[in-house]
Amino acid sequence: MRKVIFFICCVLFVGACYSQDEKTDSLLAELNKTNKDSTRINILNQIAASYFNSSPEKAIMYGQQAKKLAEDISYKHGLAYALKNIGLAYYMQGDYIQTLTYWNASLNGFQEAKDKTGTANMLSNLGAVYSNQGDDEKALDYYLKSLKYAEEINDTLRLATVLNNIGSVYFNKTSTRDNALSYYLKALPYSEALEDDDAIGTITVNIGEIYLDKNEDSLALEYFQRSVKAYANSKNLPYSLNDIAKIYEKNKDYTTALKYHQQALDISKTLSAKLEMSQSYQGIATVYSYLRNTSKALEAYKNAELIAKEIAANYELEKIYKGLADTYAALHDYPDAYKYQALLTSVKDTLYNAEKDKKLAFLQFNFEMQKKQGEIDLLTKDKTLKDLALRTQTTAKNSLIAVLSLVMLLVFILFRNYRIKDRTNTLLDTQKKELEQTLSELKTTQAQLIQSEKMASLGELTAGIAHEIQNPLNFINNFSEVNKEMLEELKDELERGNIEGVSSIANDAINNQMKIINHGKRADAIVKGMLQHSRKSKGQKEQTNINGLCEECLRLSYHGFCAKDKSFNADFKTDFDNRIETITVVSQDIVRVLLNLFNNAFYAVDEKKKNADKNYKPFVSVQTKKINNQVEIIVKDNGNGISQNIIDKIFNPFFTTKPSGQGTGLGLSLAYDIITKEHNGKIKAESKEGEGSSFIIILPAT
Repeated sequence: MRKVIFFICCVLFVGACYSQDEKTDSLLAELNKTNKDSTRINILNQIAASYFNSSPEKAIMYGQQAKKLAEDISYKHGLAYALKNIGLAYYMQGDYIQTLTYWNASLNGFQEAKDKTGTANMLSNLGAVYSNQGDDEKALDYYLKSLKYAEEINDTLRLATVLNNIGSVYFNKTSTRDNALSYYLKALPYSEALEDDDAIGTITVNIGEIYLDKNEDSLALEYFQRSVKAYANSKNLPYSLNDIAKIYEKNKDYTTALKYHQQALDISKTLSAKLEMSQSYQGIATVYSYLRNTSKALEAYKNAELIAKEIAANYELEKIYKGLADTYAALHDYPDAYKYQALLTSVKDTLYNAEKDKKLAFLQFNFEMQKKQGEIDLLTKDKTLKDLALRTQTTAKNSLIAVLSLVMLLVFILFRNYRIKDRTNTLLDTQKKELEQTLSELKTTQAQLIQSEKMASLGELTAGIAHEIQNPLNFINNFSEVNKEMLEELKDELERGNIEGVSSIANDAINNQMKIINHGKRADAIVKGMLQHSRKSKGQKEQTNINGLCEECLRLSYHGFCAKDKSFNADFKTDFDNRIETITVVSQDIVRVLLNLFNNAFYAVDEKKKNADKNYKPFVSVQTKKINNQVEIIVKDNGNGISQNIIDKIFNPFFTTKPSGQGTGLGLSLAYDIITKEHNGKIKAESKEGEGSSFIIILPAT
């Protein structure tokens, strides 16, 4: 969805966008009179900006001319703006790869030139690209960096941009819509002060969408109409038209809704606005679904899907896949319905996961801490100046009383020392309170991170259970559907008096019913096992069958991986010491440790399989042994192993060998604390690089 703002910054005219033909003609005439210098580069950049809405191809052409000339004469500012303009033209065409390439180069140019305005602008625009691709984590990271620069220079233009764009990230989740509305309402006065129609149109359409979500249709329509007025003759106009259509859909005025969607589609095609084309097709498909015209609905959804895939618009694909799945289900085309339901699940996993939520909160925390540190630095600087002034006054006073007697001098020195001591004590008390407050905040943050890691473990457990229970449920649904059809055939045969056909159909229906019963019992057993496993929730140590716990966690971890990756496959084996009966542990915490180790093991063998030859067979095992008064749990894999130069660091908090975004570095750290501190046990790792790893847990046998 287009809920972000781009402001066009030419070399000498911040926020200037020349779209009128007469202005462009004037610039072209002026261009013919200039030499190959910085003035010519500035004019080329202005011409490129004038073509963003009407002809992105011409914008790229003039931007490339400005880029080449700026490189030839080493004009850094001109080069940075040329790269920015080229990237924005590619963005208008939906080519995000080229957009990121040019905008990252532009960002480097502004940073080298120490241009905070340009840097803030590019950080905001880069965040907007990631926002459109559904990567909220990267988007918020760029937006917060941009906001920091904008606040430093008190730039109204940047503040309007980035406040809106941060609101757009929070808009993506229903639970944070109020946060989004707060940011939008902060951004609107800045955009109105700038008299920037594009910014006003973007912010008002965003506010309207939140009110629509809150079922305040009159307020929503008011803001949408303000957006249409601001977006007149803009590439963004289709977005507002589609939103107005949604209000009429909601009120079942389908004729008017279809008119607005079609108008949005026609404008989008004229402007080659692919994102808006996809959204318009979605709106048309939705209306036809309400009208029960499934053929036209499918045609529109397919057109929307094709465009959304081309520009990697994950948020759009989520809605498209749901619409296609529902439409095929309504047509009783269950294979295609299942296909699109699977695609919907996959794209949801990409967009919504606990890891992303945790990192968004962590980035927001870092930003607030940096702001607070800036305030502390300013206060410290002010206090230093005051102390310097006080010392200067004291020195002058000492010079005036130098003629006094020795006794008076000693009295003064003692008095001054007392004041210094008192001031020092006051300062130390203040610093102590600040440190205690900071420590309290850090402990709170640590607790939040640990809770997030626990929730991630719960997600892995849930994925395994869901994968196991899905198969029997699918069988029950399929056989129930078949029995329904067979009973209808049975009724027809009875009416015709065909006893032999009735008997055959009845036998088949009985067989199907037995399968339904068997799979129902299977699902019931899974649920009962899950309830039995979760019945204790007080975190107290109790007698636990450790062999059974290991087997259950291994199975759930394996099915969790299968649920996330249908192509995943690995062998696993158990070897349990039957002399071990029960041991006293907090079962929920031991489950968290075991799931973490098994997940790491399956991840390791899966990563090795991607680059290994066809003879490699992924393998994970778990073994228990009773030695004297101790129980050992050994988890092995034949993955890539751990390098010896980092194996001593793996239990450190926030240390991870996984790529960015796939690991938090807290799993093994929490496992270490649970085993050593909570259970008075030991945990260690052994590994040979390229051959595999073993993790050994030692617990008291009592």
